[in-house]
Amino acid sequence: MQASTIVEIEEGSLAVVTGAADGDQPRVLRSARVPLPDLGRETLANALRALQEEALQGVDAVHVVLGERRMQHFTSQLPRTSPGDAVAYVVREAQRLCGMQSAADVMVSTRVLRRLPGGRMVLGTTALARSVFEPLQEAFTAAGIAVLGLYSMESLLALAANATDGRATAVLECNAGRARFVLCDAQSPVQVRRFLIGGAGETNPAALATQFAMELPRTFDWLRETRQPLPSSLLLGTRAGVDDDALSMLQTDELTQVERAGVPFRLATDSLPMPSLGVGMLLARLAADEPVLSLTEPPRLQLPWTGQRLVSLAAALAVGALCSWSALVDCSELMRTQVVRTELDGELAELSASLAAEGVEPAAVGQLVDDVEGRAERLRTALSTRRPVSRLLAEISNSAGKELHLEELKFTSTERILVVGIVQGRSRQEALASIAAFSERLGKLPYLVLGGEDEINEVARQRNCYRFKLGMTWRNS
Repeated sequence: MQASTIVEIEEGSLAVVTGAADGDQPRVLRSARVPLPDLGRETLANALRALQEEALQGVDAVHVVLGERRMQHFTSQLPRTSPGDAVAYVVREAQRLCGMQSAADVMVSTRVLRRLPGGRMVLGTTALARSVFEPLQEAFTAAGIAVLGLYSMESLLALAANATDGRATAVLECNAGRARFVLCDAQSPVQVRRFLIGGAGETNPAALATQFAMELPRTFDWLRETRQPLPSSLLLGTRAGVDDDALSMLQTDELTQVERAGVPFRLATDSLPMPSLGVGMLLARLAADEPVLSLTEPPRLQLPWTGQRLVSLAAALAVGALCSWSALVDCSELMRTQVVRTELDGELAELSASLAAEGVEPAAVGQLVDDVEGRAERLRTALSTRRPVSRLLAEISNSAGKELHLEELKFTSTERILVVGIVQGRSRQEALASIAAFSERLGKLPYLVLGGEDEINEVARQRNCYRFKLGMTWRNS
């Protein structure tokens, strides 16, 4: 099984945890903690060199968890927008919070927490000034260790908060003489408050519970002042060693549920130092091969699939399937045509051989074929230019009612047919109706096509009298 090594860095402490997948929970193989007075490059380099003889022996790449006050966590509510525009917005906000001038000076990771009606979305973002991490990265490089990923301690603690319905929850963890209260929204940190723990706090459960009981009301007052939602549930980390009897002591009117977070790992031996909850959550994700957003990677946003996108994808798949089916049908038809052509070529070869045996030259055969095709073409031309003139005269005369008087009929074999006449009725409506009926009867003749460009004009000084001109063409097909 492949092992993963995680280095947890915070002012005052450096921890190294190595674990690997082992059934439903990862198993911690090695765990060590050493003091770290400050986060300077030389101090970290010395600590890494000391650990390379034991905890980091044979390790050439690690994941780094950083607990740093300058780490920024915030949420953003955006209207319907593209992933690129959303990323650009959170990067600008990260620049403002970190006090940086350009996007290249900040390290950002962001993800969608939930979708809201109207296409709006809530994003959770973690940001850090690049200048904060560069000295640490130089120390790892000097020790010959590559950094596979960088994560904030708060973002990993928030992974233990399982609420995804928008309700606020909180996680409380201890490390290096400090406690870290993380307000979470859908497994993303929103606000972080740190406070010091007394000298014996981490080793004395009763003293630690007493200090928590004093600090939690202050933390809730701070949340009210900053206009943040108050959590109703609190999870205690693996290093927040409070006795079970003291859990009810931490409950208040707002904080109605206090419980321990589930330990997401197993220790190989009971003598190993207990890793923090954040490191355990990262180890569980790495063992399960689940993605975790790293600050060392460029920020990118994976938008969840909406109903409209699913419909568009279904439509695209349907069109693709239809085109594929059409291509298969066309390919099959082409193959059948090629088979028929091959058979005809074979028959032509047999006929040519038979004619050659009879003494007929191939040129004569070609000339005979040309003569047949020429006669067929001349026959089609003759049939297309044959005009039923006598029938035209008779049916135009029979189509004219008693109100119509035909004056002129012009026609040729190829040009338009023109009918000119006069109609007179007892009223204007009757006269116009007679012209319409006459035109309708002509349109029903199978060998004529009404060609438009008709003219109807009133006859001067004659009541209800119109002169009309109707145009038609011969039907050739």
